[in-house]
Amino acid sequence: MKIFLTGANGFIGRHLTRHLAAAGHNILALVRTEADCDFPASVQTVRGELSATDPWREALAGCDALIHLAARYRIGGIDRHEMAASNIEGTRRVLHAAEQAGLKRIVHVSSTAALGETFGQLEDETHRHNGCFRSFYEQTKHVAHGIAEAAQRRGVPLMIAIPGGVFGPGDGSDLAQALSQFVQGKLPAQVASASRFQLCPVDALCDGLRRVVEQGECGRNYLLTGQTVGMEQLISLAAKVCSRPVPRKISPEQLRWPARICDALRPLGLRLPLSREALQVMDGSTYLYSSARAEAELGWPWQEICGTFDARFEDYVRHINDLSGAGVRT
Repeated sequence: MKIFLTGANGFIGRHLTRHLAAAGHNILALVRTEADCDFPASVQTVRGELSATDPWREALAGCDALIHLAARYRIGGIDRHEMAASNIEGTRRVLHAAEQAGLKRIVHVSSTAALGETFGQLEDETHRHNGCFRSFYEQTKHVAHGIAEAAQRRGVPLMIAIPGGVFGPGDGSDLAQALSQFVQGKLPAQVASASRFQLCPVDALCDGLRRVVEQGECGRNYLLTGQTVGMEQLISLAAKVCSRPVPRKISPEQLRWPARICDALRPLGLRLPLSREALQVMDGSTYLYSSARAEAELGWPWQEICGTFDARFEDYVRHINDLSGAGVRT
């Protein structure tokens, strides 16, 4: 297929572009700038932004499918107007343009955050958010998910892929930042949190997204999650790799005021490791979902991914360690 891809410059997008090209698809990547794209030679690019569809609407019309991956992800210290413009209005424009172009296969990439916390239960694609948002990112992805579902109800040939957390080379998330600090010996403490979420290697997620666009049934939603984990478990795995002691634990209550101070200092341009939003996310929440449908209908090896998680995550920590130049301690 000729696939139009938004978000190709992002962490997941760079991996997905290479994965789809290797599978034989022709990729047309929407990019803000062609600098530092590092795409395979076969990948074509078109310059443009989500805020204006006219520069790339004609190119979209010449494609067989769309994967809408572009979104802003960050917890704490965000520009709410900018995030809403990208995650909500950008989704509205892109999906409308794909509908108008008459594309036969459209994939909107959502998030388990859009479905909300599950209170310790393992839920499926039918789960609905309880309306209590722990971050503005969660709220914007929930609204965008609703826009995609409204298009499905109108008969638009659209599927929704719903990943959980993702890790791999090039990740710039708060998790990657915390692990980088840890391997360098700069993480003296960790938050004592009972929160649980799911993590998937980025290459496995890309395989799932490829299966959705190739094999998915239009009008269906597919969860692409991973291994259930908590931050304490992840830090313990990293400590095993780096032969470092596990940092002492600090309760979220003890960090309320430091988080307020970090939020107050963030407008100065500092990227600080703590925020009130981050504490809300780590305050006992659970986002746990089953990928049984993707496994049964698409052959996505969810159980295999979970079974090999520890080894894959330890390799990722070694990668971060190599980038940091800290050297694994013995």
